Amino acid sequence: MSATEEPTTLASTIRNLDAQSLSRLLTLRPDLANPIPKDLAEVSSRAGTHASINAAISSLDRWRLSLLTALAAQGDLSLTELAEALCHGWPTKPEAIQADIADGISDLLDMVLVLEDSGRLHVIQIVTTHLSGYPAGLAPVSVMPMEPDKVTERLAEAGPKARPVLERLMWSPTGHVPNARRTVTPATATTPVETALAHQLLRPLDDDTVILPREVSLALRGNRLFAKQPSPTPPPWPEPRQTNLVNRAGLGTALEAVSAMSALLEAVERHNCAVLANGGLAKRDARIVLSRVASGDDGWVYLALAVAGGLIGADGRSWLPTPLADRWRADSLWGQWVSLRNAWRHISQLPGHLDNTLDASAPATARAWRRLVHRELHSAEPGTPIETEVVANRIRWRQPGTTVDDSLVEAVLDECRVLGMVALDARTDLVDAHTCADMPERTEEVILQSDLTAVAPGPLTPDTAADLALLADRESTGIAGVRRFNRSSLRRALDAGWTGERVRQWWAEHSLGDVPQSLLVLLDDVVRDHGRVSVAAAGALLEVDDPAAVEAILRSPLTTDVGLRRIGPQVLVAQAEPDQVLAGLRQLGMSPVARDAYGDVFSAPPPPRAKVDLPASSAPQTDPEELAASLLDNKGRGFSDRRQLIAQLHQAQQNGTWMHIERVVDDGTSVRQTVRIMAVAAGAVRCVIRGGGVVIVPVSRITSCQTS
Repeated sequence: MSATEEPTTLASTIRNLDAQSLSRLLTLRPDLANPIPKDLAEVSSRAGTHASINAAISSLDRWRLSLLTALAAQGDLSLTELAEALCHGWPTKPEAIQADIADGISDLLDMVLVLEDSGRLHVIQIVTTHLSGYPAGLAPVSVMPMEPDKVTERLAEAGPKARPVLERLMWSPTGHVPNARRTVTPATATTPVETALAHQLLRPLDDDTVILPREVSLALRGNRLFAKQPSPTPPPWPEPRQTNLVNRAGLGTALEAVSAMSALLEAVERHNCAVLANGGLAKRDARIVLSRVASGDDGWVYLALAVAGGLIGADGRSWLPTPLADRWRADSLWGQWVSLRNAWRHISQLPGHLDNTLDASAPATARAWRRLVHRELHSAEPGTPIETEVVANRIRWRQPGTTVDDSLVEAVLDECRVLGMVALDARTDLVDAHTCADMPERTEEVILQSDLTAVAPGPLTPDTAADLALLADRESTGIAGVRRFNRSSLRRALDAGWTGERVRQWWAEHSLGDVPQSLLVLLDDVVRDHGRVSVAAAGALLEVDDPAAVEAILRSPLTTDVGLRRIGPQVLVAQAEPDQVLAGLRQLGMSPVARDAYGDVFSAPPPPRAKVDLPASSAPQTDPEELAASLLDNKGRGFSDRRQLIAQLHQAQQNGTWMHIERVVDDGTSVRQTVRIMAVAAGAVRCVIRGGGVVIVPVSRITSCQTS
């Protein structure tokens, strides 16, 4: 390098990037683009902070992290030398992985974690502080290293006695030893540690620590950098099988999921589900609601989906469906299922720990696990067998810094099976499908049976499903669900404003066959009893067509509860509101009908709905290409020339004057300080801070300076 040639640094590298390379950097390290930087100087300053470096290293897969670690351990290498270092001691030939190394190093160069100078690759200094204390488990280069032949000779002299200690430190070079600086010779050594120290196979690092020299470690390893040879690709997926069968099974499960969610919303609406003090749902109520939805742990998955998707919410003392649930019911089958898939990504409870508390102790972690598993499923072809161990190992390869719990992965896959993304233990095309041409058509017809049940032969239209839910109670879930007509369900329809004639007409229009006589008899029986007692607002006015019923009402506790009194032979007045009187009469086993002030029967009001906040959509991210173009347009105005900056610093050092500098600290924030420059070295400045203290500041972090 000539005297006038600028050394390759992080700042100079970023300053010299073209639009495509800068866009690539902002894509691979999104923290540099959010919030939007004002110029390249700010990008450079952020890129050198500990927070940004840590985020960049955390995003590396095992292969790229191995390349970075190898460079940090071995020092400056060329691509060829790096390939040879990775293949030492392994049967793999360097030529076989040369292309994979080039691809990986290209990414590290694009992320500015590795710099290239005259064909040599080196890791920037701040990156090495975020790797392990001893990259690749190797001690620093010895001050007086032994030649390989000498290491072999001393290992032979030490014999098998020292071997266990040396092998224990082979991949982590330091160990705690009391009195590590003891004086010992081969003749006086009595323990394995003393034998290793006597033959200089171990060296004291301080009074209580010994270290295994780099050359000894490499000799014991057979010159291998890593205990396992790093792979350029994640563990492979098995070959797909019976794709069509798997996809059909997944579609059937998806339809079951839609039906089960419909059953859950219906049950929550019908049953008074109490809100716990911590915001959850009472366990007894949850079990009652889920008894008609799904068995086992699957029911808790649907409950979590309903909460995450905003389909149910707590309103005062009860859990209720939300307005979003009404819109969900009216959506297409495919739209309903996609809503469930989207809600699944937002479940805040940890996989395998779903319960009635609906508590989210670690929502970010919970969502991260589902995102990781979903990404792996996305990388597989439809029909690919899905095994927990394979998925977990692929996550370990992509996220080498993450501790992967196989039980968590299995719990996420169980949730995927509930939704149909995994069926017959294989990946279905529902994992990432945007449309589904095989979704069945909705129908408006049901099969009415003489045992007072109705069977839906397929998915019903929203209006038909809503009417049937009002007329009959659910007995089973599934697309071909079974519902049963009974006195209570038919009375519910009459209470909602239906007439007997309207019920008969609905049966006639929607039945695939003749309406069974048993249903007609049941309806006539319910209609005959319905409305014998009518309630009008006065406080509340009761008109009773049966004198015996009048006497029964007056003798009941209801008389005191609602303040009843007789105003005519068959007319009573209550002080309470009509809805309270209606509830009391129904508890007596009667079938009252509600009337308005004009004596007309009125329909029940719309069911109450809870208000919930919809899942927040992710904030729009900055477009890397647009930002790169903008930063390069402002390059001349926003990025101070490095030579000019260094010249100013040299001048301030010679003059011994105080100057104001503005620099970026480790957390990414800017600070302004008054300093005196003591020394200017390559890439760093030694300063005395006014008020006390000495600091070494990387030149790349100085955004401005001026004489005090």
